[in-house]
Amino acid sequence: MTGLKKYGGCSVVLCNLSILLYVFWLLLPMVQTTGRALCGAAAVGLFALGAALDGTLWKRPGALLATLARAVCAALLPVILFVFAGRGGGVLPTFFVQHCMFWFPLVFAGYARLRGDSRLWRGLKTLLVAVTVVTLLTSIFWLVEGMFFRGDRVYAYARSLGNATPGNEAYLKELMLKNIGGYDFVYAMVAALPLSLLGMQRSRGRARLGYTALACAQVIMILLSQYTYAMIYAAVLLAVEAVAAVVRRISGGRVGMGASLLLGLVPLVLVWLFRMPLLGLLTGLLRESGLNNVAFSLEQLTIALQGGATDGNSRLSHYLVAWQGFTASPLIGSVALGQPLFSQHSDVLDLLSGAGLVGAAAVGVLIWLMGRGTLRGIRQSESKAQLCVMWLCVLVTALFGTVCYSRDIMAVAALGSLLVLEGEKPAATGAACTLPVKEEQKHG
Repeated sequence: MTGLKKYGGCSVVLCNLSILLYVFWLLLPMVQTTGRALCGAAAVGLFALGAALDGTLWKRPGALLATLARAVCAALLPVILFVFAGRGGGVLPTFFVQHCMFWFPLVFAGYARLRGDSRLWRGLKTLLVAVTVVTLLTSIFWLVEGMFFRGDRVYAYARSLGNATPGNEAYLKELMLKNIGGYDFVYAMVAALPLSLLGMQRSRGRARLGYTALACAQVIMILLSQYTYAMIYAAVLLAVEAVAAVVRRISGGRVGMGASLLLGLVPLVLVWLFRMPLLGLLTGLLRESGLNNVAFSLEQLTIALQGGATDGNSRLSHYLVAWQGFTASPLIGSVALGQPLFSQHSDVLDLLSGAGLVGAAAVGVLIWLMGRGTLRGIRQSESKAQLCVMWLCVLVTALFGTVCYSRDIMAVAALGSLLVLEGEKPAATGAACTLPVKEEQKHG
């Protein structure tokens, strides 16, 4: 028992240190570009060592099997997406390392909830909020500088960070050293909006003011980023949340969070009914404001809704490529036919195109095994509606964009779920880790 306690304590420290290091490295672009992938890999290595030293796993075959299954799934998914979704740019080793780090927060969240020791995520919430705020503020500062204080040319720094064109590395590194959040961070902030709004609803006084300021900073950063889809997602989310809040206030709290969010979808129906004049008005306003990238995307969307042919550079035309691959072989995908068709602009459509419904279902099972337990208790949670909205944002982003390269998004969603669901429970202690061992000894 002495050895078990000794190694158990080391295990907790290593696992806790691993996730703190990962978050600090990932959500501060200036640290990420300085530490490179080595820092993220070190965080994953610390976690692997900590899990290996977890003596309770070796006493619980089910828990050990679940932990090993997480590791196997995390190793298989990069290979599957490389082959059946065209991800990785043809370089498997680099993509393998990057994508294993992508799944690390989900693996950690599932493992932490399985182990049930609050020391594993000690200090995580404070660090997560702190680094997010720092990157939001620095990003807003430089995006404003680029848009309004650089003469006639618009310097869309955030969009530049989403461009991985060869030969552009020095410029991208310069932007990251300024701690500007790019594509990954922008869409992570969209996914994190429900968490900020949840914090506003749950807190009072200074805490509510802080969450309100955080949500405002997220929205400002999303608007300044000029990522069209991110702006649309954020606008839809805020509209639904606003109507839901009004419904709850009018009903005196008799209408719950889930039902009020469903009623919040009513404005979306109205927007759809009047979509053409609203798109025309919004496109004109964006052109006048200098947001030409967003205006172009909306113009292409208008053409598509009218049944016209979109520009070759429009993302809508790329979606059709993946859709053709899926319709050519809906069950097993276009890779099996020897003619893979990928859009490179939609994780979901490319996976369906390459692997078909059977392959996509298999990937879903692997993801479930890897994150098993992360959402345990969500049905009874008071926060289930907001958590569902957050994961829906992730899914929509994967449907209309790419998530598999965006480690920020998975980190926010997985770790946010862990902190919210565990925050609703009484604080666990280290004693919880030794209970199964004691029980086995009694029965032994």
